[in-house]
Amino acid sequence: MTYYGRWTYKYEEAARQGAEGLIIIHDTEPASYGWNVIESGWSGARLIIESDLPLLNVESWISEESAKKMFDISAMKGQDYKTMSRDKNFNPIPLDLKVTAKIKNNIKKDVSKNVVALIPGTDRKDEFIIYSAHWDHFGIGKAIKGDSIYNGSVDNASGTAGLLAIAEAFKKGNSTKRTIVFIAVTGEEQGLLGSAYYAENPIFNPKKTVANINMDALDSPGKMKDLTITGYGQSEMDEYAEEAAIKQNRYIIPDPEAEKGYFFRSDHFNFAKIGIPALYASGTYEGFDISIEEIKKRNTNYLVNKYHQPSDEYNPETTELSGVQLDLQLFYNIGLKLANEANFPKWYDGSEFKAARK
Repeated sequence: MTYYGRWTYKYEEAARQGAEGLIIIHDTEPASYGWNVIESGWSGARLIIESDLPLLNVESWISEESAKKMFDISAMKGQDYKTMSRDKNFNPIPLDLKVTAKIKNNIKKDVSKNVVALIPGTDRKDEFIIYSAHWDHFGIGKAIKGDSIYNGSVDNASGTAGLLAIAEAFKKGNSTKRTIVFIAVTGEEQGLLGSAYYAENPIFNPKKTVANINMDALDSPGKMKDLTITGYGQSEMDEYAEEAAIKQNRYIIPDPEAEKGYFFRSDHFNFAKIGIPALYASGTYEGFDISIEEIKKRNTNYLVNKYHQPSDEYNPETTELSGVQLDLQLFYNIGLKLANEANFPKWYDGSEFKAARK
């Protein structure tokens, strides 16, 4: 899955093509989360960035089961729409169905802030390393087992806390040649809105921005042998990550589920779009003391039972932070190296983001 598989792109492109509305069919496997996540995460108000871009009159989302029922009473009955859609010669098929929809929206104009801080550099203060994490979650939403408060402990209080911890470490340490920037972005859960706004209105010159290190959903049951890099093979940030990982007696691996498109699903993507090499990584595969199989079970449990649900909450008695601490130390070390050298990490040949850097 690439950006073109994301729900945000589908709505954007349908509006650009002049459609009145769009129905997205949810498919659990490529999405990596169940229909329950759609029900809980989309039950309240939605945010959009005010702009002159076209919008659909109806943005909707249905389950795969509902889609099959719809096709069974249409001209598509008995046909496999997934197989048909993969054909490059596919043409639209009238379903001979009508839908009547009435929508009443209450529109509220408001402001949600990206929060930015910096520690100025000395010799090269007009060159920047950006650390980012999104501070938003869902607030109060659909009640699940009597709980309607969506705490977002892992996603993304963990990254926000990590952002503050790294900022504190740089503040207490020696000064750096380059400026270190810390951005807590808003609206990530609504479609990467805060980082998209920053990309359109950058405070710091993208050409002078050395790299972005993004932290989203840091979670591990202990110290991890691996550092899994989402978007591996895009830029020389892989090499910085590997050097830092080796010093911790760890190894790096590409995201083993790259087909789920995680590189396009967090804020580093919007920094990459304007040419800034971005690193999005964490230990998620194998622990020093915990097997690959146990880690996989734990990750699956999180996606099924906690991801975008009220149960993603902090428990000081059961939350293990040593693995997160190890990752944060690695991110700090990478930033420290970048902040005291003259090199600008490059995009690899073949990366779709290389042109933006030029």
